[in-house]
Amino acid sequence: MADPKLSLDPNDYADVEIDDRDNPEWTDDDFAKAHPLREAMPDLYAKLTAEQDVALKLSAETIKAFAEEGEDWRERMAQALTDVARSKHAA
Repeated sequence: MADPKLSLDPNDYADVEIDDRDNPEWTDDDFAKAHPLREAMPDLYAKLTAEQDVALKLSAETIKAFAEEGEDWRERMAQALTDVARSKHAA
């Protein structure tokens, strides 16, 4: 067995009760009062979900494949990347 202090495997940890007055276990009432981050902290949520400009080196073949279908090729390429990222996350 790996050193549990360094392991990310949940099987390396014993299920123990931890009493932490600074971070108590949530009650049903706590969950009922909770709000999604987008509602509780809209400014932070906006920063975390904002689009970002990036620079990529792409082959001419890749750009041509998207550009041949119209001037909105950048948006379609961005959507294709988003779709792939979501499918990887769902897997």
